[in-house]
Amino acid sequence: MRHRILELELGYETYVGTRDGVVVAGGGVEHLGLAGQRISAIHAFRDGTGDAVVLAGTYGDGLFRSSDRGRSWSPVTGMTAPAARTIGPDPLDPAAILCGTEPARLFRSTDGGRTWTELAGIREIPAHVEWYLPYSPRAGALRNVYAPPGSRGTMLAAVEVGGLLRSTDGGSTWSIDPIGPNDDIHQVTGDPGDPDLLWSALGLAALRSRQRGGGAPKLGGVARSRDGGGTWDVLHTDYTRSVIVPAARPEQVLAGPALEVGGRGRIEVSSDGGESWEPAAGGVVVPMPDMVELFVPAPDGTVHAVCSGGRLLRSAPDAWEWRSALPSGQPDDSVSVCFLET
Repeated sequence: MRHRILELELGYETYVGTRDGVVVAGGGVEHLGLAGQRISAIHAFRDGTGDAVVLAGTYGDGLFRSSDRGRSWSPVTGMTAPAARTIGPDPLDPAAILCGTEPARLFRSTDGGRTWTELAGIREIPAHVEWYLPYSPRAGALRNVYAPPGSRGTMLAAVEVGGLLRSTDGGSTWSIDPIGPNDDIHQVTGDPGDPDLLWSALGLAALRSRQRGGGAPKLGGVARSRDGGGTWDVLHTDYTRSVIVPAARPEQVLAGPALEVGGRGRIEVSSDGGESWEPAAGGVVVPMPDMVELFVPAPDGTVHAVCSGGRLLRSAPDAWEWRSALPSGQPDDSVSVCFLET
């Protein structure tokens, strides 16, 4: 099959969570099931025998697991939150997997995603009763997890709308703080060569208990910390959902801000630590009809961009020329993406 040949040339398969189940996208599309489900988070890996395992997190019906590359699916146990927002390896334990959810909770699996245990320390934070989402009745969303390089216990997690979670003991206990005036944390990431250099993408919502008068600082934007999150500089205040340091270009920072929630987005890059930004949206009409929801690095060094309108874009990290990563005929209904080396 043509798409299988392309996947072998790339050295990896692209698994896409869509608004209507899971597909493998290459030169063509192979539908892997869970039709009718919005797949808001997806993760693929190989088990001890080399077989492809896929974890698909739905937006409302929990988490499903396939151990036969999507031919059959089983619901997992221990996942008490209904909506998955991120699934990936535990950055402090390569043998474990983490799943962040809506409401904002974090779960860990140590058996390949078959069973899950909640990291209950997050719900022990008194402020968790304040967390919320403007678009959902659930209490906040845990959107991503990050550990600085070389960390032995420090782990950070972004909560929309709640703040930046921090654990210094591998996830047993947690604290939470805003980034500057911002409680609406969409993503936290960092520099692969500098554990003290952190980046965050920020939204426009505030906790309802926070007093914001007419002179309050603007919310949103991209924030930078040079001291491991002790202090932050907010570099601009446009609504931003994703920021990434490309592995193939660690001297650059890529961001996807927008002039409105979900639309009039752009893609820009900084090569001087966020002091200045240049357009990085070759091949894309700007302002975009939608915006970047999430940048995801692929094994070959390219970067994929999941957009709020369902587009899945792909670019090499050089001239930043974006093209669709979806084959002709596949609708723009992407929600999440992951990769599995072949």
